[in-house]
Amino acid sequence: MRVIIGAAMITLAASAALLQSAGAQNADQSANTPPPKSCQGEEYRQLDFWVGEWDLWYSQGPDKPKAWAENAISKSAYGDCVITEKFSMPGFTGMSVSTFHKQIGQWRQTWVDDQGNYFDLVGGPAPKDADHDFGLESVHPQEFDAPYLRMIWTVEDADHLIWQWQGHKPGETVWKDLWVLHYVRKGAQKPTED
Repeated sequence: MRVIIGAAMITLAASAALLQSAGAQNADQSANTPPPKSCQGEEYRQLDFWVGEWDLWYSQGPDKPKAWAENAISKSAYGDCVITEKFSMPGFTGMSVSTFHKQIGQWRQTWVDDQGNYFDLVGGPAPKDADHDFGLESVHPQEFDAPYLRMIWTVEDADHLIWQWQGHKPGETVWKDLWVLHYVRKGAQKPTED
């Protein structure tokens, strides 16, 4: 009887060792298998046309030379989930983070700068009949008596974009340009000086 019990104990111990070894192998395989990447849907690529290193020019008014700025747009340390902007021109710097907010099905952007400005914007690709390709509009609380603001992008080609900062007063509906930036990808043909 003791021999049978002893043999059963050895068999149980061997089975437990085999199970433990198989579990360890599965754990090793799981540790070596990367988790699925986040933000892989095509909606997360909708703003990729903006990613890159850019020179920007804008008009300072009639009979004045073009003014220049720079903007670096990159996929950030958060991978494909966040687009980071670093804007600079003499006397003004700012930055933004943009992401597709899956729960609301729209893009969100937060902008801050060295002048104390803060903008919370929401939007996405423009309707097919629009005169631009992508737009973000400022979140505007009802009790906030200030201009409505938006930014829109028009893609001219892979190396040239037009970005417009527009606004209108409460009660109005027509958007007016407040600032127009012409994006030229670094290394691409720049416009001649006027």
